[in-house]
Amino acid sequence: MGEVSPAQELAASGDGRASLTRAVGASRCEPPSGTVALVFTDVPSASRLWERCPEAMRAALELQEEVLRGVLERHSGYEVKTQSGSFMLAFASPVEAVRWCLDAQEALFEAPWPQELLAQPEAAEELGLRGFLHRGLRVRMGVHLGQPEPRVDARTGRVDYLGPVVNTAARVVAAGHGGQVLVSGTAWARISEEELGLHSARPLGAFRLRGIESPVALVEVLPASLSDRRFGMPLAARERQGNVPAVQSDLIGRSSELETLRRWFRAGHRLVTLLGPGGMGKTRLATHFGGLELESCAWDGGVWLCELEQARSAEALCHTVRQALGISPGRDEAAGDAVEQLGLALNDCGRVLIILDNLEQATRDGARILARWLALAPRARFLVTSRQELGLPEERLLDLGPLALPAAGETRLEVIARSEAVRLFVQRAREVRGSFALTAEEAPHVVDIVRRLDGIALAIELAAARTGVLGVGQLRERLSRRFELLRSGRRDASARQATLRGAIDWSWNLLEPAERAALAQCSVFRGGFTLEAAEAVLMLPAGSAEVRAVLQSLRARSLLRAQEEEGPGGEGRLAMYESIRQYAAERLQALGGEAELVSRHAEWHVALARGLRERVRGTGGAEALRRLALERENLLAACDSALAVVPATPRSVELALEALEALEPDILVRGPISLLLGRLERAIGLADSVAVASGRLAAILAVRGRLHLEAGHPESARADLEQARALLREGGDVAGEKRVLVDLSIVARHQGEVAAAWEFIQQAQRLSSGADRWLEAYARGHFGLLEQVRAGAEAALPHLTAARELFRAVGDMTLEVGFSTHCAVALSEAGRMAEAVAQVTEAMTRAASVGDQAGHTLARLHLGCFLLEEGRALDAREHLLVCVRMGRQLGVRGLEGKAMGELGRAEQALGRLAEARHWLAEAVSALREVARWHALRFAAHRAEVEASLGDQETALASFVALEEEPEVRANPLLRQLVTRLRAAAEASLSGRAPFSAAEAGQGPELVVPPAARADAGAPDPSA
Repeated sequence: MGEVSPAQELAASGDGRASLTRAVGASRCEPPSGTVALVFTDVPSASRLWERCPEAMRAALELQEEVLRGVLERHSGYEVKTQSGSFMLAFASPVEAVRWCLDAQEALFEAPWPQELLAQPEAAEELGLRGFLHRGLRVRMGVHLGQPEPRVDARTGRVDYLGPVVNTAARVVAAGHGGQVLVSGTAWARISEEELGLHSARPLGAFRLRGIESPVALVEVLPASLSDRRFGMPLAARERQGNVPAVQSDLIGRSSELETLRRWFRAGHRLVTLLGPGGMGKTRLATHFGGLELESCAWDGGVWLCELEQARSAEALCHTVRQALGISPGRDEAAGDAVEQLGLALNDCGRVLIILDNLEQATRDGARILARWLALAPRARFLVTSRQELGLPEERLLDLGPLALPAAGETRLEVIARSEAVRLFVQRAREVRGSFALTAEEAPHVVDIVRRLDGIALAIELAAARTGVLGVGQLRERLSRRFELLRSGRRDASARQATLRGAIDWSWNLLEPAERAALAQCSVFRGGFTLEAAEAVLMLPAGSAEVRAVLQSLRARSLLRAQEEEGPGGEGRLAMYESIRQYAAERLQALGGEAELVSRHAEWHVALARGLRERVRGTGGAEALRRLALERENLLAACDSALAVVPATPRSVELALEALEALEPDILVRGPISLLLGRLERAIGLADSVAVASGRLAAILAVRGRLHLEAGHPESARADLEQARALLREGGDVAGEKRVLVDLSIVARHQGEVAAAWEFIQQAQRLSSGADRWLEAYARGHFGLLEQVRAGAEAALPHLTAARELFRAVGDMTLEVGFSTHCAVALSEAGRMAEAVAQVTEAMTRAASVGDQAGHTLARLHLGCFLLEEGRALDAREHLLVCVRMGRQLGVRGLEGKAMGELGRAEQALGRLAEARHWLAEAVSALREVARWHALRFAAHRAEVEASLGDQETALASFVALEEEPEVRANPLLRQLVTRLRAAAEASLSGRAPFSAAEAGQGPELVVPPAARADAGAPDPSA
């Protein structure tokens, strides 16, 4: 790689030294200008061939020139120059340039090479599976496109080209092997493959070419007659993948640690843990090292950063790593749980470096998981940051100490300025005060500051940030008072607690009384807060400035941070880093008034949520839903604080119930369902011990019933809804009872009890909706879904369309989108597939625009079904894989189960029968209690796949069991499906006809219309 190729010498020879072996005026083509396609050729083995057979090599090069020029006569190319058997050509079109390369490779293959040359290994005839692949000189060729600078030689009149485009073209050919044609991505993007005729093209990826700043994509192109040629990877470093931030500046004070990390990983160590207290700079060192490794292109699997701050369990850890690397959930049954599946997936990544940052959140699970991944993925390497070691045999520990301090008594400015701790202070101080300079007068103060901060990076950075408002001398005075108290009072604290607490405590001591009160009280918020919320909740000391002004001061001191707006018109929000919030919470306990503050926080957010919940159903519903999502953590905190009141009071229970009821719309569209179910159990249990209005209890029981249904607990859902109905009827709440009756019909429909569902919906229809247009749309829409099951699409479409338009009129976008999806399903059943695909695609887009993950997933599931109907199983599979993952994240068991079943059918259509059986079995297990109709349908498909795999006896036994099921006997669609598939399996068993994967993928849809697939209990976004 260090040698200069003949093509590179040719590119560099712009002074006329390159020879032209034919007359200057012989070229019939004018030199192109503007955008030019440059071609370089050379013979990489030329030096060895010259040494072994100089006479044959001289003859071979003359023959090569004759062949290449002969081909050039048939193409509109310009010969720029030649040197040592290498050519530089220019073409006005990249298509013509590549055509010349393809024709030239074929002509060189057919040339009458000297026998002495053919006796050399580098030029010998090479036989492939379908004939000879190589014969004679192996000439490599490279094509690149750009706008080089033309220059006319005054002596010869010939045109040469100069500039970066020429250099890149020369590097492209230098990356190739003998007999290979490489085309840069820039040139390939301007080529229509149809223009090239018969050829073979293979994208190779992006590569770092020596001397070229940006990576260059390379495509290998060969004529069809030589398409069996195979080459190694290009002779250049591949541009690697990863998500580690780019290196922005030097990392002060960690050069020896960086070198140690490089040395250990080069030596083959597989697990390195960076140890140190909080604020020492573990994350910064790990990400800086990762950025350097990513730039080095040494990891063919990439360098990936996994931030584990919120990962406190094995499941969360696996989820975070999978998301960071973009790995889909595994499908192999043998892989077992998520740890096994992810370990196998990591093994498939090749040589990969994974940075697990803040693993201390789950050290015990982390050690177990890493031990397994090390066993399953021997080429993977792990860099961990943590407060404690993992205790694994393979682990190498790198203790991260403080930054180096100036020697005691050092007074020389130039020596002090080279100290690592002082350099960091100066760098950060200049970021907040560009004019900051380390003077001889201030240097001793800076030395004292960094020494008292123990050289801890975070503490130094926080101190330097204050130089925007305080002089170095003022900082030193305040710091002195604070640290002496902290060291004497916190000797029992761990290293991280002491140093991190010290850094934050130092910031606290810089605050005025009003700022301290505000910071402490802000700890009551979770997930951020608005200025409006702060003004309503905070109670500052008398005589303080306005809350807004105090918060702005805290923001300027970096104790509060601004959150990004959530979209157009999004309200600005403030938040605290968790370590600062926990510190502030401790200060609040010392200051007093916590109970009153928590109560104000809960009252304000519950009142806010009460209005937002009502707005979700009407005009501005999308914005209300977005705001509910932003306040989720605050509402959960309000609920938890209310549930923690001992003994429970009517008001505390009321607050908890209101917060949970208000969160229902957000949880249903974003999940996970489990987030509310546990709290609902506690809150409803407490409601029995205090006086709670029957209407409130009925409403919260209905909420829990709907959530139970989405979580896959239909019996629990029915029980809650029946109890809610009784309370509502007793209280005379007609509208409330009507909605619960619709909900009960949904439960029955999901369980395949069509008659019961019809009775519930009929009862609901007999009750008045009053002026509630939303309720009327809700009842009519679910009446339409039931009609679709009972009478088909044509009967259902008027009701589904009317419901969609009603929801649009009242402004409930989530349910408008949901019923757009249901309309699309009915349209597909009615044979109007083009309309169905267009409508469900629009529903996907609109659901995503308002953060409606459940609605988006439902629409995407049906799009996958439609694509499967159209024979586009591969496209369907991609959508259905995403639906499985999203259904799991939402905690909607029915949605996940149906996605798994349809994914199984897609795999079946693709002939991947083992995968199909796996997903169909998973679907049957998931839906057995949730959506019985679908469970039976997928069980029939599973039996079909078992027959395709040759296990006919198991398949026939499954069919017999299915035929005994009451639902199959009662439902003509299921009965017809099972009968047909059993007949096919029996034919296969008797040997009358083979039972193929193609038959498996096509037959069932003749008897199971899309609507039956989609909603004999599809998840309802309206729930």
